[in-house]
Amino acid sequence: MAAFSLCLLLIGCASSGKKQTVDAWTADRLLVLQSIDDVQQRQEKLENSLKYQQQQLTELSAELKTVRQQGHAAHAAQQEEIGKMKQQIRRLRIATSRLKTTTRQLKKSRQISKKKLDKKIEKIAQAIKPAEPSDQTASGEEEKDHYTAAYLALNSGRYDEAIEKFRSLLKSYPKGQYSDQAYYWLGESYLAMNNTGRAIGNFEWLVGHYPQSSKHAVAMLKLGLAYQSQKRIDESKSIWQKLIQMHADSPAAERARKLLQAIQTQ
Repeated sequence: MAAFSLCLLLIGCASSGKKQTVDAWTADRLLVLQSIDDVQQRQEKLENSLKYQQQQLTELSAELKTVRQQGHAAHAAQQEEIGKMKQQIRRLRIATSRLKTTTRQLKKSRQISKKKLDKKIEKIAQAIKPAEPSDQTASGEEEKDHYTAAYLALNSGRYDEAIEKFRSLLKSYPKGQYSDQAYYWLGESYLAMNNTGRAIGNFEWLVGHYPQSSKHAVAMLKLGLAYQSQKRIDESKSIWQKLIQMHADSPAAERARKLLQAIQTQ
């Protein structure tokens, strides 16, 4: 009996020990499985983090590439702009050089033209010189008829015919009683023909050689107007001032005063 009890006790102890071993393994197995699961989760997180960082690195590389390309494009554009500016500078230098050359040529041409113009003016001055008087004489009646015919031609607007007749009168009757009148009407005829140069020549001859003529004052007035039409303002002012001094009370002098005042106002 005692032996049987002892056997049961030993069997119970053995069973109890085996049960404790199984429980310990179960607990350790759960811990191991939990640890493996934790490790896997950490590995997944690390892999996800690595993928994210790789994606970020790829994006940064792309942005860096874009920035570099833009930088290269900007540099190329800048170099192109610099090239254009250099071309413009070269063109400006060439244009400046051509302008200087043209200016020198123009200055030289003007000097040559001025000499030619002076010669032409001298020829014109000789051409517009009034008819030189001759030593011919004739009766007063014939001179009057000649003068009347010339004046009628002028009054009818036949200026070419009037000029021809007045010049013929001066050649035929150089010291006649109508000579001063002929020079005056020659001046008026040339003005009507827009030949200011010849008009000035005849008015100047009358003013210089016939100071006692009834046409002297008005001839001085018309001479000043002819000068003014040619922009010879100083000569206009000078002849009008002389007119005022010599014929102070004449209508021509009054007109000259107004003209001088207008010039001063301008």
